[in-house]
Amino acid sequence: MTRDELYSEYERFHQDVRNRRCHAIGIPLIVLGLLGLLALVRVGPVDLAAMAAVVVLLYYASLDLRGAFISLVAFAVLYVLATRLPWELLVGAFILGWAFQLAGHRYEGNKPKFLENLLYLLIGPLYFFQESLGLLRGRSETA
Repeated sequence: MTRDELYSEYERFHQDVRNRRCHAIGIPLIVLGLLGLLALVRVGPVDLAAMAAVVVLLYYASLDLRGAFISLVAFAVLYVLATRLPWELLVGAFILGWAFQLAGHRYEGNKPKFLENLLYLLIGPLYFFQESLGLLRGRSETA
C-alpha cells in the first residue's frame, strides 16, 4: 500500500475529535512505554529499543521522509525520557496508552484499524506525529 492509501484508511477510522484526542495521549504513552521496556534488553552494546526504532524509521522513510524525520525526533525525545523512568512507570504508561486508544475507538464507534491489518500499529505513530504538528491535510479539530 502507498502512503496515501495507508493515511486515507487510517484517517477514515479516526474522524471523531474525542478519538483523536485519546490518540494524542495514548500513542505517545505507548511509544514511551515500549521504548523504555525495550531499552531494558541489551544485545551487546545496543538495546532493543534502538534496534526497533531504526527498523521502524527505515520503514517510515520508505513511505514518507518528512514523517520519518518527525518520528525520529519524537522517538529520540521519548527514548531519552523513557530510559530515565523505572520499569513500573513504563508498564503503566503502556497500559494507560492502550486504555486511551480503546476509549477513543469506543467514542468513534469502531474497532482499531490494526485489528484488520497489523501494519496500522506502525502507521498510527507516523500519522499522529505529523498530525499533531498540523502537517496533514483534511483533518479538522472541530469535527
